[in-house]
Amino acid sequence: MSLFIRLCFVFTLVAGIVFACVNPQSIQIDTNLNDLNPEKVSDPGLQYALDSLTNDISQRFIVVVKSDNKKHAADGAKALQSAINTLPGLQALTNENQQGGYLSAITPYRFNFLSDAQRDALESDTPQQMARAAQRKLYQLGEGIRMVPFEKDPLGWFSDYLLGLTEQIESTESIEVEGEYVNTFTVIFNDFPGGMAEQNQVYQQITEAEQSVRDEFNVSVLHSGMFFFAVDSAQSAKADIQLIAVGSIAGVLVLMLLVFRSLLPLTLALSSIAAGVGFGILTSVWVFGSVHVLTIVFGASLIGIVVDYSLHYFYHFLSSTSQANAQASRHHGVLYRAMVLSVITSLVGYGALSIADLTILKKIALFSCAGLGMAWLCVMLLGPWVVRRPIEARQTMLKVVIASLQRVVARRPKALAATGLLLAAGSLLYVLSGGLQVNDDPRHFFHVSPTLLQQEQAVSSLTQVYEPGRYLLVRGQESQDIFNALEDFYAFPGVNKAAVSGIGDWLPSPERQRDDYASQAKLYGQGGVLDVFAAALGLPAESVSPVKAEYTNAAGKVLDFTELSSQNATLPPLWSEKNGQIYSFVLIRKNSDLTALKAAADSIPAIEYVNTLGNASKALKSQRETGAMLLVIAYTLVALLLALWYRSVSVIQLLLIPASASLIAVAAVLLAGQALNVFHIMALFLVLGLGMDYIIFAREMADKPDTTQQAILLSAITSLLSFGLLAFSAMPVVQAFGSIILIGNTINFIAAISLFNGKPENKEKGSHV
Repeated sequence: MSLFIRLCFVFTLVAGIVFACVNPQSIQIDTNLNDLNPEKVSDPGLQYALDSLTNDISQRFIVVVKSDNKKHAADGAKALQSAINTLPGLQALTNENQQGGYLSAITPYRFNFLSDAQRDALESDTPQQMARAAQRKLYQLGEGIRMVPFEKDPLGWFSDYLLGLTEQIESTESIEVEGEYVNTFTVIFNDFPGGMAEQNQVYQQITEAEQSVRDEFNVSVLHSGMFFFAVDSAQSAKADIQLIAVGSIAGVLVLMLLVFRSLLPLTLALSSIAAGVGFGILTSVWVFGSVHVLTIVFGASLIGIVVDYSLHYFYHFLSSTSQANAQASRHHGVLYRAMVLSVITSLVGYGALSIADLTILKKIALFSCAGLGMAWLCVMLLGPWVVRRPIEARQTMLKVVIASLQRVVARRPKALAATGLLLAAGSLLYVLSGGLQVNDDPRHFFHVSPTLLQQEQAVSSLTQVYEPGRYLLVRGQESQDIFNALEDFYAFPGVNKAAVSGIGDWLPSPERQRDDYASQAKLYGQGGVLDVFAAALGLPAESVSPVKAEYTNAAGKVLDFTELSSQNATLPPLWSEKNGQIYSFVLIRKNSDLTALKAAADSIPAIEYVNTLGNASKALKSQRETGAMLLVIAYTLVALLLALWYRSVSVIQLLLIPASASLIAVAAVLLAGQALNVFHIMALFLVLGLGMDYIIFAREMADKPDTTQQAILLSAITSLLSFGLLAFSAMPVVQAFGSIILIGNTINFIAAISLFNGKPENKEKGSHV
């Protein structure tokens, strides 16, 4: 390889380092749990609506303040609201700010709104009767509450309408439960922290504020929200990253220093690790805008894979330095062929992860493939500079280890192969005969802190009035279409309108607004109720003329939810418009008749009953089953690759090794009590790819079995160390991934050093001791 190519490679590495140093803020660590959502939406408008709803939910959390003393609970809630409002990017919703936002948005359209009682009055009462009622409310204590000034609403009709909406626009609730007074309020993020460090800082500030209120007012404080689950998962992932990265690098350092007598091999190994992991991170940032924390967890295990290339490269030169030039050149060709085929199979294994619809697996696939490719290039391009000096290694200890292993498992290779095939057949029989247990519930993907889970359950029992993960989705091209569909839904037999909460709780339909405006001509028209009211009070006609003029100017104007929510950010995004289509969400209250609601929704084309948990589980099941079929296809493609590469059909038998390892690994995790999910299946792709690495090197370098087996032993130790650490992760998805690869790769390693043992007379000489 030319010097120019190597210099270009070094320049690329330096450019990446400079970019990371100059723009560290661009490398954001993402903790978004939605990357584990398998639901695939083909409609861009619906996806936009769902993303808006999900983002809104993820940027809100609920706080509960409890005490057996009513005053302490109320004062503690107010103090905590004040403390949270001082934190940057957070806003505690109070009755005042939510009512104020709603009132400022709806007041310009006040002539469009009437309650049912007001409509009845307009139908049945005379102007004189309605004027007397307004006059009585004006003077009688307790009935004259006004939310709008007299000048804007002299009859008090709009104030009466607003008072009827108090339940919808209040955000703070005070109740008594089993002798305790409970105050709850919602907090929203005006500026959501993007990085893991920023999120953890905000989390610490929130917990400090809560603890201060606990101490001062002797109250209990609980919180609930996706933000806290994301922080908890990120902290768990961070612990895994530290364990895997430190453990893997420490293992590499110890092995390199024990085996090689030069720091040059260690330098190249660490350089390939840094180049691979660094390029994986930068590629993730360039493609996805950030690197997910779970990607880093899985990526940390690449350390054990990346160092394999360095080990095989160095061990190749241990025995070739003393050989004739022509023979050494031939051996170098064998090395390059093995290295190329090895990286191809590894890329196939990791690349197969992108087949799944899970965004997180696509991110892991990109990170891993980019990292593996860069690490491989690092070894192949910089390795020749390192091996210009003779490479020496302490091989005695490794030979003893390999000899001991071979005495145990390789004395009779045919018997070992037969045993492996029998175990694989028994594993397959166990799986097919009822041993297969699956779990496609996405809630089991993460290990949640017991304390956090208890808080979530406690808060839910006190505050949650809606069914989690269930809602109605209403589609239409015009605003009125949404309201018409909801009216049909409410009229369906067995449906209780109080069981759901949707756009109609905040805003009447456009048609209803126009009708209500027309009805109020009886109030504000010439000689109407307002004129009778003003005359009864002795007010000059000019004093009420501005209100009548405002009524006239409001003709034809209709308030829609988009404008309402734009002026009141505290409202949930129940309405979304995209590409000429409108999407509206209707929330389902707890303890409702879900069967009746689903039946009603199924009968109306514009309405869809959505069960997010059920849909996610179905999607994960489909991906698990599709992944199993694609795994079979992957084996077929690798078989074709081997047959074409070696120009032999019999070489396909090599695939029996990773296939047997996979079946045994699956049976083992099932016996250990794990239920299979999509992550177990995706891990089997890596059992295939990594297993073929060992087999290819063992076969290609069969004329040098001593050094080849030592290289395989060292690479197996580093790989198994990395994936072994994954297997003991606290995160179930990481544990599933690591446990399959740990067991499967162990079997691959045993097969590689036992079934490709070479003949004694062919063993190389001249090894450095």
